[in-house]
Amino acid sequence: MAILPYVYTNPAQIESGIQRAAQALAPDVVRIRYNFDDDWVGDPSVFFRIVISDKAFRARRLAETLHRIRDGIRDEVRPDELGIHAYFNFRSLSDESTDPDPAWS
Repeated sequence: MAILPYVYTNPAQIESGIQRAAQALAPDVVRIRYNFDDDWVGDPSVFFRIVISDKAFRARRLAETLHRIRDGIRDEVRPDELGIHAYFNFRSLSDESTDPDPAWS
């Protein structure tokens, strides 16, 4: 019998956490998408794709903004408590508009 991480058995908990994070982080965060998969060493993981506003992307303190967004998502979703690793990728809204990728929509 395969043992699955808790996250795979309770996607509603993940979704509600992401919705709370997106609302709390607006207007800097335009949209959050995610998928579950194993990382390169085979550990269960969640991969976040976050589109941020152009204003947030051009901010003088971009690194601080990205850390705040990552921390906000971690606080709401709590992937560590669910036994999964979290990975974060960011794009600006302009990049998404210029070079759309269905996985980010």
